[in-house]
Amino acid sequence: MRQTLTLGFLLIGIAVYGQEFNFDIHNTTLDEYLEMERNLRSEQIPNIRNHISAENAQPIKFKREQKIISDLVGHYYFKKKDSTMSHILYEWDESLLTLKTNTNDKKSKKYQKALIRKFNELEKMITNLYGEPVSEGDLSDLRIANDDIKGGLKKNVKWFPNDSTEIEMYANVSNYYEKRGMVTTSPTHRIRLYIRNTKKVEQITPELTEKRIDSLKGSIKQFIASLENGNIAKSKSFLSEMIIDQVTDEQLKALISRN
Repeated sequence: MRQTLTLGFLLIGIAVYGQEFNFDIHNTTLDEYLEMERNLRSEQIPNIRNHISAENAQPIKFKREQKIISDLVGHYYFKKKDSTMSHILYEWDESLLTLKTNTNDKKSKKYQKALIRKFNELEKMITNLYGEPVSEGDLSDLRIANDDIKGGLKKNVKWFPNDSTEIEMYANVSNYYEKRGMVTTSPTHRIRLYIRNTKKVEQITPELTEKRIDSLKGSIKQFIASLENGNIAKSKSFLSEMIIDQVTDEQLKALISRN
C-alpha cells in the first residue's frame, strides 16, 4: 500500500512539473497558456517596458514565486491579427522585478548554486523530450562566477524539435562589478528560456499611418518628460526590448545633463 502511494505521489509530481511549461507553441493557444498560469496560481503583472512591434501585441506577463532564486516572469507574445503565439520568454532575473540596474548586488554561493541547479533541471527535462541540444559554455566551475573575471559563468543550449520551433536557454552567473566612467558592468544572475515559433510567414511592410505617427510622437514626448523629471525607471519603459539591456542609467542621466 505504501509503495502504491509513493508511486502515485511521484507520478503526480512529474505531471505537475510538466504543466509548468508547454513547448508545443504551434498547437497551444494563448488562452490555454493563460489558463496554465492561472492553474499555477501565478500573478499577472503589468508591462513596464514598451514592446515595439509591427506584428505582435503587447505581451501578457505572469510572475511565479520561486524558492531561493528570483521569481519567474513569463512573457507571452502573440500576433495582433489572430492571437497566434509568436514566442514565449521565461526569465529568472531579480533586476526585472526590482528595477534596480547597474548596482553592485552580489549573490551568495547558495543563490548561485540554486540558479545553476534550476538550469540543469530544465536542460535535463527538455533533453528528455527533444534529445541532446546544441550546447556552448559551461556552468560547472563556480569559482569563475566569483573571481575577478568579466563575464563570469555562461551557458547556452538550443533544441530544434521541428523545422518551425526553436527552444533556447541560457544562463549567466557572475558577481563581477566594474565601473568605468559611464559604463558599468554589474553582477548578473539570470536564466532565460525562449520558445520560438519560427514558421516563415509572408512579410508585410507595416503602413505608417497618421495614427501610428501620433502614437510614436506621444511615446517620445513621454520619454523626454520622464528624463526631465529624473524618472530613469519610467524612461526605460519606453525603450525597445532590443536595446534596453545595453542602455545604462548613466547614459540616460547624461542625456538629461546635455539638455
